Amino acid sequence: MKSNRLFSGVGLVVVAGIVLVSTVIFDRLFTNARIDLTENNLYTLSEGSRNVVAGLERPVDLFFFFSKTATKDALAWRNYAKQVRELLEEFELASEGNVRLHVIDPEPFSEEEDQAAEYGLEAVNLAVGADPVYFGMAVISGDRDEQSKEVVPFFQPDRQELLEYDIARMMYQASRVKKPKVGLISNLEINGGFDMMRRAPKEPWFVMKQLGQLFEISELRDDVQDIDADIDLLVVVHPKDLPLTTLFAIDQFVLRGGRLLVFVDPFSERDPMGAQQPGADLSSTLPKLFDAWGVVFDTTHFIGDYQLALQVSSEQGQAPFKHLAILQLTDANHGEKDITTGQLESLNFSSAGYLSPAEGATTTFKPLLLSSEYAMPLSVAKIATGKDPKDLAKGFNPTGEQYVLAARISGAVKSAFPDGVPVDEGDGGTEAAGDANKGESDNNAPNKEYLTESTNDIQVMVVADSDLLTDRLWVRVQAYFGQSIAQPFADNGSFFVNSVDALSGSSDLISIRSRGRFIRPFTVVQEMRHQAEAAFREKEEQLQQQLVSAEQKLVALQNQRDDSGNMLTLSPEQEAELTKFQDQKLTIRKQLREVQHQLNQDIDNLDMWLKVINIALVPALLTLFAMGFAMYRRRTRVL
Repeated sequence: MKSNRLFSGVGLVVVAGIVLVSTVIFDRLFTNARIDLTENNLYTLSEGSRNVVAGLERPVDLFFFFSKTATKDALAWRNYAKQVRELLEEFELASEGNVRLHVIDPEPFSEEEDQAAEYGLEAVNLAVGADPVYFGMAVISGDRDEQSKEVVPFFQPDRQELLEYDIARMMYQASRVKKPKVGLISNLEINGGFDMMRRAPKEPWFVMKQLGQLFEISELRDDVQDIDADIDLLVVVHPKDLPLTTLFAIDQFVLRGGRLLVFVDPFSERDPMGAQQPGADLSSTLPKLFDAWGVVFDTTHFIGDYQLALQVSSEQGQAPFKHLAILQLTDANHGEKDITTGQLESLNFSSAGYLSPAEGATTTFKPLLLSSEYAMPLSVAKIATGKDPKDLAKGFNPTGEQYVLAARISGAVKSAFPDGVPVDEGDGGTEAAGDANKGESDNNAPNKEYLTESTNDIQVMVVADSDLLTDRLWVRVQAYFGQSIAQPFADNGSFFVNSVDALSGSSDLISIRSRGRFIRPFTVVQEMRHQAEAAFREKEEQLQQQLVSAEQKLVALQNQRDDSGNMLTLSPEQEAELTKFQDQKLTIRKQLREVQHQLNQDIDNLDMWLKVINIALVPALLTLFAMGFAMYRRRTRVL
């Protein structure tokens, strides 16, 4: 027995040694081997990233800087850096030599620190008196004469879920010899301007800053008469009263195969005329073009939606209320599956219009974003200057129909100007001047060749709201380590860039951007909460109905007077009625508290079981398995 125990102990040591040696050998031989067990393969290089790497126009160098020594006590930062490094190694492996990774620890007062500063990386003090920490990357491609550089000054924890996209985008951008060119036509100062009051320039909207990272932006006048052939995509935002010649230029651009992204609006909150002329028309559309493309857009109505309405703050001391014009769309409001919406979680709209296909249209109308069924068109006059947004709920009666807020238009079309180049009449004329190609003597328009129909299927995307691009609906600026960092609270910016990517033909980056998030919700918990809250709301509605009924009875009782006009005293029956009502209110309020208590209790119980399963049950099962295996081995050895 003593010999067996000794042998068993020696055996355990031998087994441990074998495991250790095997682990070392496996680690050396299979350094890059990984098993990703997450539902959406969040830690596996996506197909979109592999396509980006495969399509690099020239090799890129990744200079990853991380102050390993200075973060020896910052475990969270070291873990995040490890994740970044491993992802960069995945990109390097997938590139087959087109991506070269350089990992650098820039110690204080070293040449590596100087190199980091030269590339534009930022040093951050994580603690008072500690050495500065570098945690960023420079992506460099090309020689010194034609060198492209993309930089992450400091990897922000809040962008962890977009890490793969940010890296892929930088490589994609740095490797491109030439950026795609986007033309912009807008009646809004979306790309910045000049503030006459402050005598200072205005910052571009944040969506344009995002777009400028990937594309070359060429701002066109709203009276442009010809769109250059080098424009890969045309973006039109709030096209208000565009001249016919500009509409003709857009028409010809689309007919010859140009891609178009347009944002129209029944009521634009950033239209400069809103501040100058209260009550002015703040709508925009492309009238003749929409007719030709089979699109119907009503500029006199916007969509109110009770289910999607956001809670907004009211006057001080008053409860928030649902603003029926400000909507938050979720993935449940996505139309047909499309790469532009991907897995975007929330989009905020304000006074959005609605689109529909024209009867007899030859084009394909593909809905991308939809309202809920608790929606209806409301007159723009209801949100004019001075109108109380609470009044939108008066007379609100949902139609049960879902309204299209964004759509793709494709197919063969004919020109909106079959007679050729139009001539605007007078100041802002809106009627065609006739056949411009019959001769200059007729209308003084130059003779030029034009298309009467599309050469291929057109590719147009229409969004019935321009306000969604404004900063206030999706992004806020916060201070982080002494810097101004944009913190998105909605996916409006991603939707805009997705749309431009898709229409410009670059869908690989979209597939990366739309991957699942690192933080996954507990769907069971959420469903329990929804069910409990639904019951809560039902009880609350019953209470409100009873309160209204009782208050009406109280008013009737209090207003009872005798023939002389004097107030009557309440009879014992009436007093009993009042007491009954008061008891009823207390009972219902108690029921409400019980519903809420049960909601919290159910969630707490589920949370407890999740902890038991994750903390105790799984390790216990593994331990039992190991013990059983050991006993089996010992029994086999004895036999």
